[in-house]
Amino acid sequence: MSKLTRTPIALVLGALTLSGASLTSQAAELRLSTFVPPVHVIYREVIKPWAADVEKATNGEVKITLYPSLQLGGKPPQLFRQVSDGVVDMTFTLPGYTSAALPRTQMIELPGLKKDGIAATNMMWDILDPYLLPEYKDVKVIALWGAEDAGLMTRSKKIETLDDLKGLRMRAPSAQQAKQLGKMGAVPVAMPITQVYRSIERGVVDGAMVPFSVIVDFRLGEVAKAYTIPGPIFGRSSFLIAMNKKKYDSLSPASRAAIDRLSGRQLSLKATNIYMKRSEQGVDSVMGKAFVTEFSPEEQKRIAAVLKPIVAEWVTASEAKGIPAKAMLRKAGYPVDQL
Repeated sequence: MSKLTRTPIALVLGALTLSGASLTSQAAELRLSTFVPPVHVIYREVIKPWAADVEKATNGEVKITLYPSLQLGGKPPQLFRQVSDGVVDMTFTLPGYTSAALPRTQMIELPGLKKDGIAATNMMWDILDPYLLPEYKDVKVIALWGAEDAGLMTRSKKIETLDDLKGLRMRAPSAQQAKQLGKMGAVPVAMPITQVYRSIERGVVDGAMVPFSVIVDFRLGEVAKAYTIPGPIFGRSSFLIAMNKKKYDSLSPASRAAIDRLSGRQLSLKATNIYMKRSEQGVDSVMGKAFVTEFSPEEQKRIAAVLKPIVAEWVTASEAKGIPAKAMLRKAGYPVDQL
């Protein structure tokens, strides 16, 4: 009888051991897809360290595998939809690539709202709940931040005044920034950053409106030979790290709590600071090799006056869609009564 009973017990114990190993191997593995290459500053200094911190804080229960350069397929404008639909578990992308799907978040792209990226990022987190969250019902917002000042770069033409922009075909990162280029007399061309190098090189566009952190990370210093630092008069690009909400909800309470501790405003401000420093490095990298200028205070005021109606236009269009645009701007500290 003892021999007869030993084998089933051993089998049961073996099965339990295998089951335990299987459960361990099935610890949540999240796939993060992004368009940026592995050398990109946010990939190296924000996403990779954050993924490692999450794995450590969850004792290995959550492992985040990174797929840069769109290794999981798709195009940059498709990334937000991919994470919302659960095609990928996580993404790093720009809300501006899908402006129509995120009309509330477009507010960050309005001209002249805040003096720098830090103030813009804090503004976004101040209005996130309740104003922006309706746009992110299918995702968990891990980080959301505003870029450094947007600048202008061209293949060759020097942009020293508003008049120099007239007729130029300029890449626009988002719908609102396209409106700004249009108001200034340029011809806006919607385009993800991954296409800007070749488009400038081949003359498809004359230049681009971009935050200058891209000069190094996308090697634009090789093809753009004129740069204008305009000051904080344009709208800012916004950036997003998001996780599919169902995937987030499927994690254990302890894992969710660990992710929450490592995410949010502080992670977003870290990313903003990194971008601002990278922008300085970008400008330094082209000094002495290209034409670099700044708009004078008088020119900034002139351009700001041209762009100001865009804010009122956004308010009117947004309120017509049921978006509390005035309340959002008021919460952000914008003088709504002056519109």
